[in-house]
Amino acid sequence: MTKALIVGGGITGLAAAMVLSRQGITVDLIEREKRIEALGSGITLIAPALRALSRLGVCEDCLAQGYGVSHFETYDVDGTLVDRFPLPAPVGSDLPGLLGTMRPAMHRVFLDRATKEGTSVRTGMSPVRIEERSHAVAVTFNTGEHGEYDLVVGADGLRSTVRNLVFGPTRPEFQGQGCFRVVLPRPADMTAEVQFRPAVDIAVGFTPTSADLMYMYCNFPAEEGYRPSPSHLVALVRERIEEFGGLVAKVRDQIEDPGRIHYATFDTILAPDPWFSGRVVLLGDAAHCPTPHLAAGAAMCMEDAIALGEELAAAPTLDDALRAFCTRRFDRCKFVVETSSQLSYWQTHPGSPGADHERVIADGFERLAGPF
Repeated sequence: MTKALIVGGGITGLAAAMVLSRQGITVDLIEREKRIEALGSGITLIAPALRALSRLGVCEDCLAQGYGVSHFETYDVDGTLVDRFPLPAPVGSDLPGLLGTMRPAMHRVFLDRATKEGTSVRTGMSPVRIEERSHAVAVTFNTGEHGEYDLVVGADGLRSTVRNLVFGPTRPEFQGQGCFRVVLPRPADMTAEVQFRPAVDIAVGFTPTSADLMYMYCNFPAEEGYRPSPSHLVALVRERIEEFGGLVAKVRDQIEDPGRIHYATFDTILAPDPWFSGRVVLLGDAAHCPTPHLAAGAAMCMEDAIALGEELAAAPTLDDALRAFCTRRFDRCKFVVETSSQLSYWQTHPGSPGADHERVIADGFERLAGPF
């Protein structure tokens, strides 16, 4: 294989570009937006994500941009500490158990590395037709241009164009929950990953993201299609966290700038196995998009890229490689989608029989720390 097209300029696509280009493959990467950049605020990366960053060779750069965390703290609604436990580091490393960073900073690290290693990047470009031929995949672009590739990687997210063109339309599943993420100054003594027990159906937590910043998330039930007005964001966030004490109460009055508040809904997808057809394969959120409750979405995306590269290097044919990739990845990614969706459901349905957020999260972290 000599030439690959990657559709999508997010973390998945950029990670795949690094992996494939290091195997001597010519990589074209296209992004439908006019600029390759990350929107939103902070991102929480657990041990498997740090392991993947290390495998990709960008861990030190990302650590320099973010804040390493070694402990997880749980608080009651009134701010009383309930539990504190160490986060396991990636096996065989001295890395922290968790990294908090700003999404744009992490994205810049990935984009800089991918382009320096030879990936050709074009923006404002997307496929409108993907046709399998005996020797290659023929792709027609929205610009009117055409290209032929040995492999096409759909890394274009939850609402993937590649998935819809090749596998047919698939509607993401809305989980009935929205999230405010708020960038705030970080108190010097706030050095752990922090989660508060829910106030009925409102869940709040914090992740340090740099020497002087952190982000707060606030999860709450939401109607599909709900989009808060920017002028109401500050009041809406303050209202939803009013019941909480401790750190939440301390930062409440610091929430003043709507430009530092990002709203998102939780939508999931799990494409049927296999995630490939002919010479086209789906990676990351295009194949398996979870809610963020396990903080494992980015880890699964980066692991996909690494696993794809390893299977391409090991298998005798492309078909064998893509089958091995899907077999290797499906159950692990299915676990993340289903477990995170369960945690989301418990938050929006307080009092559900058998709900045990803390145990499920701890068990999930332990399972995902294992080999992939």
